Amino acid sequence: MKTIVLKPGERLKLSQLIRKGVLPEAIVASARDIVTDVRARGDEALREYSARFDGVELASLRLSPEVLEGALGAVDASFRAALEKAARQIRAFHERELEQSWFTTRADGTLLGVKVTPVRAAGIYIPGGRAQYPSTVLMNAIPAKVAGVERIVMVTPPQKDGDAATGGISPYT
Repeated sequence: MKTIVLKPGERLKLSQLIRKGVLPEAIVASARDIVTDVRARGDEALREYSARFDGVELASLRLSPEVLEGALGAVDASFRAALEKAARQIRAFHERELEQSWFTTRADGTLLGVKVTPVRAAGIYIPGGRAQYPSTVLMNAIPAKVAGVERIVMVTPPQKDGDAATGGISPYT
């Protein structure tokens, strides 16, 4: 953590916010190269990186609706009930904080207001390495849906020892 102490009357400068050395430059450069490669080669590059880093050969980057539906039957009923309860509670919480558009007209005819418009699509990342965090799916997807996001794309890394029928993704995720 970086602490910035300003003297009375002193203004914050952009240069004070720049954090150098947070990650080793070699890691940043490697990540930059991967992003550039994926932008250039698309799905082909994603498949290669999945094989290299995850040890998984992917036939498809999407799970079929049948696989997704089948996952529901592959989890314990008590686990599913707990997730459904959590989903209801998360939805109820976020519905209370939902912002609404509002407009008013002043006596002089000036129109004032705020128009709240959700983004059309959102991408969410769900960790899926050695540990599974299905709560992360709920905590990312439900607020987006409550806000009115039409399309949510979830990405998660496949597991090397995962079931090929599920694309290497845990049914609990």
